[in-house]
Order: sequence, then structure tokens, then C-alpha cells
Amino acid sequence: MTSRRRNPDQIGLFGTVTTAPAPVPARQCPPPRGKKPGRAPANPLIAKEVLAEVNLGRFGLLDDTDRVMVFEDDDRVRAALDEDLVHHLISGGYIERCPARETVSAKHGAITRPILPLRLTKRGRDMLQRWSNLHPLPK
Repeated sequence: MTSRRRNPDQIGLFGTVTTAPAPVPARQCPPPRGKKPGRAPANPLIAKEVLAEVNLGRFGLLDDTDRVMVFEDDDRVRAALDEDLVHHLISGGYIERCPARETVSAKHGAITRPILPLRLTKRGRDMLQRWSNLHPLPK
């Protein structure tokens, strides 16, 4: 028994030559991951607050998923709203992951998961100090 392969240039039911069109994606490029439409870019005041909260030990990364979490209590975490800014500060060298030995367990919803805390680098501490020393201009 032989299998018949369909020739892409076959004559259709009504005598026309039918060719299978090449698949084309619906969009030219995928949307950026984690970006929310209509969100305003971060400003230095928010970055200063995030650096100060990292200095206090309020941010961590969820078990190897790189999702940024905020510690609510000693044993509970929730997703951070400033996740994009934290990842930008990590890539800029202002924030780093703590060593793996400092991993803590915290509840995310009803499940206890390991959370790796974040800390400031020397560059991040210097940036926080510079931004903390700035005062608004008098009007």
C-alpha cells in the first residue's frame, strides 16, 4: 500500500490551481514580557524608594523564577508592583541576589516557597546615598 502525497500545486475541485499559503504570524514581533500597556516609566523618586526598601530587606526572588516578591510579614510574600524597575536595577549592578545560604521560606498564597532575598551592591548603596542627599529646589 502506497501513501499518496499531495502535490502543493494540484488542481482543485473547480479547475483552479491551489497552493498552500505559507504560514504568517499574526504580529511582527511578540509583546515584551511583563510589560503592562499604558504604564508610566519609572522616575528617580520611585527608584530611590525601591533602593531604600531593598536596603531594608523587603524584596526577594521567588524560587528560581526571577519573579520579584515583597515581604509582607516575616512569613508571607506577594508579587511586587515594581518588578520591572527591580530587574532594571539588577541588570544595572545596583542590586544583587543574596547568597543561596540566605534563602528563606515564605508563604505565597497558600504554598510555602523558597525566597532568595535581594541586597544592594556598593554601587547601589552609593546611589541611594547620593539620591538621599538631594533636596528639592526652593520655589
